[in-house]
Parts: sequence; structure tokens; C-alpha cells
Amino acid sequence: MPASDSTVPAPGGAVPPVPSPQAGAAAGSVPAPGPVPVPGAVPGPVPMPAQSAQPGAPVPQPTSVPTPGSIPMPAASVPPQPVASAIPMPQQPANDSTVLDAMTPPPVVPDGDAGTGASGNAPDGQATKNKKLLPIIIAIVAVVALLVIGLTVFLTYRAEVWGGKSLPDTSAIAKEVTDKSGKKKSVVKAKDVTAALENKGFKVKTTPVFSGEDSGTFLGYQGVKQGSRVKAGSTVTIQESAGPGVPKDTIGKKAQDVVNTFSSMGVPVHYKKVVIAQDSKTPEGQVGVTYPEAGTALPEADRENGIYIGVTSKGDGISVDILGADKDKAVSALQSQGYTVDLEPHYSSKQYVGKISGSYPAPGSALSSGASVTLYYGVDKSSNMDLLSQRTDDGLTIVKNNATPMIGMYCKSEVKDQSKDCITLEATQNTYGESAGGGFMSIKGHEPSSLADNLGLGNYSQDVSGVMLKPGAGVSADKLPLANNLITKDWGMFELYAGADLPNCGSTPYASGPGKSCVNGTVQSWASMGNTTNYTNTGMTYEMKDFLVYFPVGSDVKALEDSGYFDSDSLTVAKKQKTVDTDRPFIVMRDSSQYSKTSVPYDATSTTPDPFVPTNRYGVDNTMVKMKPAPSDSSVYYLVEQNGDLDWDSMPDADIKVPESKDSTSAKQDPVFKEAMAKAAGEYGLGSGAGAWGSGLKINEDGTFSGSYSDSDMGLTGDGYPNGSRSQSDFTGKFKSATKNSDGTYTLQCDASAFKIDGTVGSSSIENGVKITVTKPVGMETCEEFKFYPDPTDFSQFDDQMKMWSGGRLMSDDTSGATGKALVNTKSEYEYTFYDFDN
Repeated sequence: MPASDSTVPAPGGAVPPVPSPQAGAAAGSVPAPGPVPVPGAVPGPVPMPAQSAQPGAPVPQPTSVPTPGSIPMPAASVPPQPVASAIPMPQQPANDSTVLDAMTPPPVVPDGDAGTGASGNAPDGQATKNKKLLPIIIAIVAVVALLVIGLTVFLTYRAEVWGGKSLPDTSAIAKEVTDKSGKKKSVVKAKDVTAALENKGFKVKTTPVFSGEDSGTFLGYQGVKQGSRVKAGSTVTIQESAGPGVPKDTIGKKAQDVVNTFSSMGVPVHYKKVVIAQDSKTPEGQVGVTYPEAGTALPEADRENGIYIGVTSKGDGISVDILGADKDKAVSALQSQGYTVDLEPHYSSKQYVGKISGSYPAPGSALSSGASVTLYYGVDKSSNMDLLSQRTDDGLTIVKNNATPMIGMYCKSEVKDQSKDCITLEATQNTYGESAGGGFMSIKGHEPSSLADNLGLGNYSQDVSGVMLKPGAGVSADKLPLANNLITKDWGMFELYAGADLPNCGSTPYASGPGKSCVNGTVQSWASMGNTTNYTNTGMTYEMKDFLVYFPVGSDVKALEDSGYFDSDSLTVAKKQKTVDTDRPFIVMRDSSQYSKTSVPYDATSTTPDPFVPTNRYGVDNTMVKMKPAPSDSSVYYLVEQNGDLDWDSMPDADIKVPESKDSTSAKQDPVFKEAMAKAAGEYGLGSGAGAWGSGLKINEDGTFSGSYSDSDMGLTGDGYPNGSRSQSDFTGKFKSATKNSDGTYTLQCDASAFKIDGTVGSSSIENGVKITVTKPVGMETCEEFKFYPDPTDFSQFDDQMKMWSGGRLMSDDTSGATGKALVNTKSEYEYTFYDFDN
């Protein structure tokens, strides 16, 4: 009997029948599976299962997709449909229980259950309703699948499985520290940010930035913001504070435009006028020179004095832009202004070869009429033999120790701390004086206790045979004592080293001679040992000392590398780094920290050579320890072309508008220091009582001092200085602390960073027919520890060495009528003593 329209609905309510979209399909036919949806694709129409066509029945159109939980679920089971295979199933179930219920297939009802026909199939009304419900269930499953995929994408993105990684939140790694004022503050260190980035798989590059923050403080990410997502494994650049300093691009900017930059440095900033010529192409009002040099940090010891900015202003003197000028034109220009001009060669960058590379006084200095000026012009390796050798009367070519071409500051390509990343070469004397060529050098801050440990070009020699550069007098090239020294090659570079190849007796370089011996590492006189001459030197050593290789422009770096001069591992490391800039003079300085052995025993009875210098003594060809490090852009020290050796405090202020200073005031002065300086204030003198030389010193109550040293030799004349020669030094400085001793004396600490000599040590000028050479002042070679004896002092307690510097006032034990105060340089080699007598 045919079913009527009043068929009893299946449990759960009637559902309209869903006609087959395939017209004419036979009842019960199975449609072909539809396309499998692709995750992320926009879903199209859900394929419907085929069913018997009913003539004249309209095809219903889908309406809105119901949400999970809004569809009434049938109580009776619906048999699985073939089309279900086309529905994508999520890889993991959703958490929503309603969704789970919607996705759970209904159980199959077994034959004989109520509501089924004789064949076991659902009644016609039941089947119709199930068919009507199926598309909606399918649509729900598709939507749920898309939701699950979207949720998975979101969660994996948030977990940084894909889409890059976020930069660390620095607040999570901040640490509480105490600043200089004693206050607590939260600080993020660059090294901690680096560690956090590396833990996430990033590569890290650190860029130093000058600021008022302490060195090492994290300043920010470069080019990206905190929290940004960055491609995994990429390089992230972070900015690290290098403390206060002068950015590289400062020179040439308008001075007013850099005010904000320097106002945040946290140190005093002084704007001073520097000279440019009337016809200079450099405009007025721009930054012409700075201290410290552009691209370098302000030394810790100079924080109290601060930064100096030279602002260009037309006037009389040496134009600050004289660097790079044609040397002959520069001489003529200064001579036309009434100045006396002397020319001196100096190793320089390629751009300055044959041109002006520096001056004394420094570029930018104002000069009075008739003043003397020394101009330095650039040279390269082609001038080596002219500068560093001399001919003897016998026609031999020997070493000439000449400091003038090398003196100056040398810094690494990246300067974070000037005290560590820069070295300054200064001219000095050697124990063996002019007879050994003169013109030795020392590294500022490395001044040795013995003059024999100053830097020179060769080994110790009592005659010319030990310092010959070319064969002669029956000596073949391979037998030259300097055969292994680079200066005998034609590659351009040469060594400067301390100790002159002498072994040490204790801490002192020792040359054997009559009247003394080294006994277990202590120098003793034969007289103290009974005047017996048969003493064997014992306890002597070879020590690793200051050693550097100087490379003028044009040096053949590859030839030296290929020769095996450098340690192989160090050379491998250097080859992976940025190549050294050979257009600038540079220094490779031996790093003793890279060696496991820096001292070896010396056997006075053997001919064992010094392993730390390039010797060729006694016919023994020495293979020196290999040099570490090898040259690369990050390991060498480049010449800083002279531009900052100015007497800043004497220069007039520039008219620059600056914000109100927030510099902190110094702490209250220590009462012991104040007491000591009040007693020490006065004028002192030092001299031996013989010769036309002496040193003067004036101490002020605030601890500052000034003085001068002069030593004249009217018999030492030459071309251009017929009236003789004079060594001269004008200096300033200050004491920074004082300790009162139980005997009423005071131990004073001199501030080495504040000690300044007017001019460059080793430079010369001619004035009124006298050659004046800037030198270190006798009595103040070291600015370290002094002992102050207040008035009145019993001078009888002084030893003869101290009395010798009284200018003849204290001879032998006669101290009658001599009262006053004294200041002893306790770190000087000869106990230099300054006196301030009452009468």
C-alpha cells in the first residue's frame, strides 16, 4: 500500500525531504564522491547524497548554516552515508562537547527494532527525514573542521612553530643594580639580551653606541621594535652602551645640531672655538675637532673633565682643516703670517702621503705673532731607510732609533674603552743614550722602571757590529745580528721591542760587566761580596716584554704571513675576520695573555738566544716564538691622524646654546685630602746643582698643579739652530687622594689621566735659533705615588739620593738652616725630590 502524506514522522520531529540534485537518478543510487576539501580553502557547496526523484517536487535551496547545538538531533539512528568519505576529519578532536556530539556517527539500528519495515530498513518517513538532516550535519562537520584547522594554526603561530620568533621582552631579564649615586635602578645588560636571543636560535651582532648609560647596558634593537617577530635563525643587531664618547660622524656637522646628542652623555660638555683660516672653505660654526677623537669613548679617568667640541671660527693660527693640504703650500701660508715653520716626516694614511698629516701645536690652535710651528707630512714604507738608518764614518749602514715618525695614538677599529682599545707611542731616552742612536719609545701607561726596557729597533750592542743593517767589514748577510729582524727585509714592516735582547736579573734588564754580578736574581756589587771577580751569574731569565710590529702604508702583509712569522692557529682565525686596512699605518701588538710561557731561564754559560725577540747572536739562528695575534681589522691598532692634541682649557668658549646641565656635582672633598693640600700648597724646585737644567712645580690648595722642566745645551747646534738646543716640558695635573701616615707625612696619589704635557713628546720646533724638543719632565716621568713632608721637616732623615735634588742646599749631612717641606716621587727610579725651602 503506498505511503500517504500523513506518514507518522520519525522520533524527533518531521524533517522535509531533500531531493537529489541529480535529476532522473534512480532511487537508492550512490553518487560519486565529491572533491576532498583542502585545509584553508574556501568551502564550496557540500555534495548531497542521491535519492529517488519525485516528479514535480521543487528542489530546496540551502539557507544559513546552523551553528553547533542549534540542530535538533534525531532520536533514531541514521545509517552512515557513502558521501561521508568526502568530508575532511580534523587531526585532533575539538574540545566543545556539542561539536563532539555532532561529529559522532549515530549507531546502526539492528533488524527487528520498532519503527522498521519488514526488510529491516527504516520506514519511508524515517528515511526521508534522515535524508533531510544529513546535509546539515555534513555542513556542520565541514565548519567544525575549518575551525579546528584555524585553531591549530593560531596555536602553532603563538607557540612560534612557524611565522618567525618574537624578540625577547627585556623587562623579564632586567636586574636591579645600584648606580653611582647609591640609588637602585633596573638595568638590562646587553650580554643578557644576547644570551636570550641565542637561546631562541638567533645570531647576534652587537653595535656599541655612546650614551650616558654605563658601559654594557642594553639600549635597544637596531631597526626593529621589542616584541617584533623576526625570521628564525636570522641575525639580530642590538645596541650596547659604550659609555660617553664622540660618535664617528660628528666631525663636519653643525655644532648646534649635535647639542642634543651630547647633552645625554652624562658628562660635562665644553664647546670651544678652534681656528680656521680666513680663506678656508670650511664654514664657521661646524665641528672641526673633538676630544676624545671622533669614534672613541671618553676614558673613565676623564669623566670629570668631560668632552670637548671644537667649533670652527676664523682667526690667526693653524687652521683645523690643514690636514691633507699640500705641504709646501701649507708652509708658505704659515710663513706669510709671520710664523717660523719646520717640516718633519711622519708615517701616515695613504691619503696624506706627501701632504700635511698633523702639526705642533695641534691643528685648530690659535697662535701669537712670530710663534714656531712644526708641520708633519705623510710618508710610507718607501721612506724607511731614510728615517730608520744612518751611515757611519766607515760607510756602514746601521739602525737609527728615531721615534718621530711613529709617535702618536693608535686605536682599534672599534673603540669601546680607550684605555684598553688604544695605545700611544711616546718618545723617550734609553739607558745607552745618544750613543745608541737615541729616539727610543715607550707605550704611554707602560713606562718601564728601567730605561733599558723602552722600545727600540734592535738588540743590545756595544759597537756598530750589533746594529748593522747591511753586510760590511767582512760580515755576510746571514751573519748579521739583525738578520732575523724585519727591518732588514724589504717588506716594509719592522719590530719595536723592549729589553734590547738582554736577560733579566730579577725585574731589571742585565748586561754583564765588571764590578757586579747577578746572584740568584739580585744584582750585587763585587765590593759587597768581598771584591772577588769570580762570580757566576745565577737566577737570570728571559722575559716576554712589550713587542710590536709596525706596518707603514705599502707594507707587504701577505709576504710576512706566508713567511711563517705568525702562529698558524692565530692566522687561521684572522683569515676568517675582516681584512686589515692597509691604507692606514697600523700596529700588531703581541698579546702575552695568549701564551702559556712568558718567562724562560737564562744560562749564562750557554749561547741560548732570547726566544721572545728576533735574535741572531753567537752564530745561533733563533726561531722566535710565533706572533700572536695575526693581523685582522679587529686585532690591529690603526694610527689616529692628529686632530685633538689641543690646550682645550685655554681656548675661548664658542657661542652655542645648550640645555641646562644636569651633571652631578662631585662628592664633598675628603677632609684628609683637603688638609694635605692646604699644607702642600706652594712652589717647589728640583735640580742637582750641576748643569743648566731644573724642574719647577707649583701646587694649589685644590690639588691641581703645574710646572715646567728645561735642560739647555748651547753646544748642540745644527742646521737652522745655531744657538743650541733645549729640552723642555710644560705640564699640568692634579692629585686625587691623600692618606695621612703615622709619622705626620702624607701619601699622595697623582691622577695620571689628568697629567698633561704641552705638546707631543718627541716633537721639535726652532725658536730664535734654538731647537726646542718636547720631552718628559724630570721628576714627573711617572704620575703615580708621592710622599709629602710638611713644614717643618727634619731633612737629616733623607738619604743622599734625595738630598742630591736639593740644588746644593742639602750637601752631605749638613742640614743647618734648611727648613721647609718636600715632595718625593716614590715611584721614580732616582727618588726625585722637590723642595720648598723657607729661606
